Amino acid sequence: MAQDMLISGRAERVVVVAGDNASGDTLLPWLGSGFRALGAASTKSVVEDAALPFDLRRSGMILGAGGIGMVIETEMSLIERLGKSAIKARLLATQYSNSAFHGAALDRKHIASELKRFFNDIDLIHGISKAEIATHGVYFSHETCTHASSASSCSGNEIAALREALGDQLLSKLLILNTKGFTGHPMGVSFEDVAAVQVLLKQTVPPVPNYKVKDDYLGELNISKGGPYACRYALRFAAGFGSQVAFALYSTGQDN
Repeated sequence: MAQDMLISGRAERVVVVAGDNASGDTLLPWLGSGFRALGAASTKSVVEDAALPFDLRRSGMILGAGGIGMVIETEMSLIERLGKSAIKARLLATQYSNSAFHGAALDRKHIASELKRFFNDIDLIHGISKAEIATHGVYFSHETCTHASSASSCSGNEIAALREALGDQLLSKLLILNTKGFTGHPMGVSFEDVAAVQVLLKQTVPPVPNYKVKDDYLGELNISKGGPYACRYALRFAAGFGSQVAFALYSTGQDN
């Protein structure tokens, strides 16, 4: 929405702030019991046994809390204020939509169709192919560590959509990252977007925490082990209750 405001000329600079306290004393009894009723929350007593993105041992999400802030600005406005060297990253494209379908589990077919539409628009507008993104990019997943099941899980539906949109060969090249293994699921707080900017700025990626046991159902994945990593793009996927599906593509601050 912030990008839409900038593109339409309604603003030159937008300050985006998000905060949530899903694990606090007020919300936890309500959200926690709801996720337990869905079978989506972890009951493990040790965090290393619960925070297991993409791992076969995953059995439920951890609720989290936090806050983020970002300043998104037109290039002309930023250059006039601080100069071109101040550009930390570029927000190339965003897309948000609603499938009017899922109450809880992600709809992999809808995610795949929307991701294909996103890739097509990026190629048309920016001349950046999905092969370029997969080869020279990183992917910030929505994965919440819900139970490993071939019937339905966050990672199962998410990876199936990625494979449908990219194919096996390109998916194997795309480095997969995850922040919820560190922060828990903070509901309305998008740590991934801030982390995406930092990864592009520092050219260093975090590891996917506690990943040890491959889930064969997910297939071959390029799971991040952490460390220096040269990348030009960061693709971010988010989903929410009410069938919200959103994508964002960031690039380095340099001209592409």
